[in-house]
Amino acid sequence: MPYYEMSLENQREYVCQNDFTVAENALGAWLIAFLDVDWTDLIKKTESLREDHEGTLSKFRWMQEKQRRQWELTYSERVVAWYHGLKETLSSRHPLLKLLVEQQIRNRLLSALQPKNLAELRMDVLHYVEVLDGTRAHSEQTMLSPMDLRPWLLEAEQIFFTLKTCQAQLLPLLDQVMGGDPEKDHGILQRYHQMQQKDLSFQCMVEQSYRLLSPQFRITSVHRIYRSDLLKEIAPQMDQLEGHTYMVTDALEALTLWEFEMICANEILLRRCSYCNRYFRPYSVVSCYCDRPVEGKGEKTCKEIGAMSRHQQKVNQDEAKKLYRKVCNRTQMAAQRRKGQYPDILRRYRQVQLRGKELLEQVEAGTMTFSQFQQQFDKKPGELLGIRYARN
Repeated sequence: MPYYEMSLENQREYVCQNDFTVAENALGAWLIAFLDVDWTDLIKKTESLREDHEGTLSKFRWMQEKQRRQWELTYSERVVAWYHGLKETLSSRHPLLKLLVEQQIRNRLLSALQPKNLAELRMDVLHYVEVLDGTRAHSEQTMLSPMDLRPWLLEAEQIFFTLKTCQAQLLPLLDQVMGGDPEKDHGILQRYHQMQQKDLSFQCMVEQSYRLLSPQFRITSVHRIYRSDLLKEIAPQMDQLEGHTYMVTDALEALTLWEFEMICANEILLRRCSYCNRYFRPYSVVSCYCDRPVEGKGEKTCKEIGAMSRHQQKVNQDEAKKLYRKVCNRTQMAAQRRKGQYPDILRRYRQVQLRGKELLEQVEAGTMTFSQFQQQFDKKPGELLGIRYARN
């Protein structure tokens, strides 16, 4: 049975879960969650655990080490902690990430150690899977050797590497499609079409991905897929039936690329947050900040911090405008008083005005602070006009 089933209809995502219930999100939620994951960090942690000293011991040496260090944290327990860390980090972010951890990666352990005759499946393997699921406590009876676990960790690494590669390929494509100025450039679909025509590697990537997807028609009822092949399945009421076409696959990267294309087809805008620079789906055309919590800022989000930054920027602009008017007024008065002494003094005053406007534009653009503006422009009229006052 494939690991993943997802339908994209009416600008919504429908993901079939382990218990055949359907999780629903706005279209684009999966792509955003996928791009947020630090796949490189997951690869490093998995590789470090796989290449751990205890993981490289022979089976005889491992038994010796196990007897000598009975009360220390064993390699088997560290692998359990690694898996539970994956669940804690990924499963809550999106239903597809939950399936990645709790179905694909988990089941790869069973498939790696599964004998040809299912009746010969080792009990310690089944017990270890129960420990991973959190339904059994870890003990010496549930330990697996590093020789059993290292191939499984290697498979997990390979899955993460495939997803990391997909992420690296997809980000620049998304920047091309979403990075245009809607007032000057074409729309999302037009930019996608231009990219598709020019980028042969993208065409190949799409072709390969669609080969990994299999369309299946599913009957659902109250956010649950109806399975007629299950004997205990209760037939739903006829007025509650819905039909959806699901893409079924074992390749999560193929679903990711499919959603990217559906986002472009529906011209759904995704934008990089002006604070954390990660993609999000804005609730309006003027939304610049996402709702992600900012690390080290308590429970504050990018939107909250961004609003504060904007408020500070507005304060800078207002104060700079006041200072600009104040400096220009006193400089103009000084220029008027000395027209007879300096015939070109009004020209000098206009240059001061232009210089002040240039600095003011930098403050409004956020590239200059009020203190910097004050330091460069809040000077005596004589200094700005390039004249010297006669000493008494």
